[in-house]
This record gives sequence, C-alpha cells and structure tokens, in this order.
Amino acid sequence: MLRKTTLDRPLENLLTARARRALDLAEQQARNLGHDRVTADHLLMSLTRLDEGVAITTLRSLGCDLRNIHAHETGVDLDHVVELARREAAGLRHRYVGTEHFLLGLLNEEGTAAALGVGLQQTRAQVIKVLHGEAH
Repeated sequence: MLRKTTLDRPLENLLTARARRALDLAEQQARNLGHDRVTADHLLMSLTRLDEGVAITTLRSLGCDLRNIHAHETGVDLDHVVELARREAAGLRHRYVGTEHFLLGLLNEEGTAAALGVGLQQTRAQVIKVLHGEAH
C-alpha cells in the first residue's frame, strides 16, 4: 500500500495551527488593504506578524531584522506559494505544512529572497537546524 504524501492529501488536513493562522492573517491583511486577492506579499507580512514559530525562529537565527521587512509587491498568487510550500514539505519528508514551509515556498520567489536578504538553500538548511534544536 502506498502512503499518501503532503502532495496527495487535502491542504486543510496538513496545515499546522500556526500555518492556518498565517493564512487567516494574510487574508485579513489583503481585505484591510482593499485588495481583491491574497498574494505572497500578504503571507510574508502575516508570518512576521505571528512573531513566533519555526519560520520566525529561522529568520531571526539568520540575522534578519523582522521589523524592517517590507514586501516587494511581487503580486505572486498565494495558491502558487502554497503549492511550493507543499513541495518543500514533501521534499523534507514532512507530513504537515507549517510556517517553515511557507517561508521556503516564499523564498522560491526572487522578490521575497531580496526582501529578506537570505537565500533558499541557506534558509532550508537553517530550518532543518531549528527543527532539530541546533540553531543558535
């Protein structure tokens, strides 16, 4: 029997509570700004508003100043970033999608990498360290 991966299961069954909250905050931010769709930019800002979780711990351990992060109006569709996050989770063999996967999905987009000043490979390695309690 084949096991279902994060790519095969419905997203709502995969999201951690914090990841769900990040999506809710992104949607709320889009609404508050009068935007008609939720984008990667809204998700990035919602992650920084959470102020906790693996994504934030990772960014802080990489020396990112979260107070000075401003989204570069990339306009990248949120669904695209969520799909990238699912792929990141599957690649790490995780059976859930958390804020760290959203962060990695976002970093697949050039604008986000520029806004944060960190690269995808570097951040992926740091996420693994944070998850294993090895980050300083």
